[in-house]
Amino acid sequence: MSSRLARQSLDLLTSEPSKKTNQPLTSKKQKKISLPKINKGIKKVKHEIRYGRHQKTRLLQEEIKKRDNPIDSLNAEENAIDERMKRNVQIMKRALRSSPLEKKIHREVIQERYAKKSKKWSSKVDGADGDSDSD
Repeated sequence: MSSRLARQSLDLLTSEPSKKTNQPLTSKKQKKISLPKINKGIKKVKHEIRYGRHQKTRLLQEEIKKRDNPIDSLNAEENAIDERMKRNVQIMKRALRSSPLEKKIHREVIQERYAKKSKKWSSKVDGADGDSDSD
């Protein structure tokens, strides 16, 4: 005998004779909680089961942050920023370090510029034959 047929027969035996046979079945259907017709309800439950633990851990971490001393967190952030800046400066120094050839070329260019400046100045002074300010 199937469970459905057994349930119906038990309902008929236990029910009062004045009741109709269809009413107990509908009342049980109304009491039964049914899932929504769209799968969103099931998907929502499955999503909560899968990802709910992440949300719980995030909330626990936020509570721990709230309990921490804010001055300590600021000091830790400043230290991290300082360390990052020192590291970046070291990397940039290594990257921008000039090679010996570049240093040699730079020295030659500076010497040429200095030589040109000194020649212009000396030519102005030497070119003044009769003009003197010692009047």
